[in-house]
Amino acid sequence: MTPGRVNEILARFDRAKVLVVGDIYLDENIYGKVTGVSLEAPVPIFEVHRKLYNPGAAGNAACNVAALGATTYMVGVVGNDTNADIVRREFAIRNVDTSGLVVHPVRPTNTYGKLRAGGFNIPEQEVLRTDTPKPVFIDGDIERQVIANIEARAGSVDAIVVTDQVSSVVTTKVLETVVACARKHKLLTVGDSRSRIGEFRGFDIVVPNDREAGIGVGIDVVDEDSLHRAGAELITRCKNALVTCGPEGITLFAEDGAVEQFPTRATSVADVTGAGDTVTAAAAVAVVSGASLAEAAMIGNAAAAVAVARKGVVTVSKPELEEVLLSSGGPAKVRSLGDLKDIVRGLQSEGRTVVWTNGCFDILHVGHITYLLSTAKQGDVLVVGLNSDASVRRVKGPERPIVPEHERAMVMSAIECVDYITVFDDASPMAIISELKPDVYAKGGDYTIDTINQEERKIVEAYGGRIAIIPGVEGKSTTNIVQRIAGK
Repeated sequence: MTPGRVNEILARFDRAKVLVVGDIYLDENIYGKVTGVSLEAPVPIFEVHRKLYNPGAAGNAACNVAALGATTYMVGVVGNDTNADIVRREFAIRNVDTSGLVVHPVRPTNTYGKLRAGGFNIPEQEVLRTDTPKPVFIDGDIERQVIANIEARAGSVDAIVVTDQVSSVVTTKVLETVVACARKHKLLTVGDSRSRIGEFRGFDIVVPNDREAGIGVGIDVVDEDSLHRAGAELITRCKNALVTCGPEGITLFAEDGAVEQFPTRATSVADVTGAGDTVTAAAAVAVVSGASLAEAAMIGNAAAAVAVARKGVVTVSKPELEEVLLSSGGPAKVRSLGDLKDIVRGLQSEGRTVVWTNGCFDILHVGHITYLLSTAKQGDVLVVGLNSDASVRRVKGPERPIVPEHERAMVMSAIECVDYITVFDDASPMAIISELKPDVYAKGGDYTIDTINQEERKIVEAYGGRIAIIPGVEGKSTTNIVQRIAGK
């Protein structure tokens, strides 16, 4: 796609209205450390430090649709419990309308938990998973309410996305209702299912992964030939299929029999959790916004590249998607302050701890790397402010920097622990810190909390941030390297 075409499609995202239907999970992530063994039983004591929540399954698809700028409505089932309140709160934070949720009087809200802990000098790792009892298909009055909520909203949207994770909300009657509403109101239908994609008859687009496509049509997908047979069978039941194939990208099976492969845009993979929901959401919003199926596959690949580069269940914003689509490679880490503000707010709304540090980083050396690795451990996402060439000259003198800012930014982008970079002109990052409000402000060298710039300290502490002092590596500096090269 040309940049002009990318901008044309993305410009329409804010006009899209999408109804998402399916199984809702509450993803609960609990972080802490193991402090000892209980006196009452031979079990570890888990000291809880923080809890993060995300709507999962169809909920994650809905949050991704909303993050792309579309007006989003959610229809699904929750329990009459505290976790349902958390689900509603998390949806509200992410701009998803929850008026279509149906409350089941007996079942609990589907909840999937991960407990991660470390210890003294022990890396954090997963120690336990929790789950609620596997739900069965809804029926009776609950099913009738779900169908009524779909019918009530279908006339106000452009597309219906159906995500079937645990075969509970998406009954045969629900699928039939979605297809009937789409026919009546001329809507796009997009579906994804863990094991029943073959039942999504009449859908415009289905977006399973290769294994799910095979399960849905009774073909064991083990190679390209079996994938093509599964795809061919799938489009006898629905119109088109975008089959995600992990590192191989997306294979498009079109209703006219055409098959096309779109290679992945991912350059690094931290976690594939929820990436399928991201592709489904991006493809739906793209097609509603005028994209062809091929363009939707490219946009879905770009969205997945952002999602898999971050840990956990994440949402992909329109600015992030735009950055990938308009860059020649994978996700660009260098962002403007305006884009970075949106990204940081989105990350913090997901409960992620954003760490900020800044510096010249001229002639990258082991002291820089050690510092950045230690700084990244202070939170979930590391943002680096890079002094511009003009700023470096004001701080270091007319002979610096040795390496120009665009090259320093490129080198910094290759460091895995660095998530985002922004270049700034001021001698101090105070203005940026005031705008971004990172959770942690990291300072290096021989500083103490009392010897750092006290104006910066006041700003950080005023909004509730934390200052972290990261020790440097003695004798390791760009100045020493320059002097050694010069023979001084």
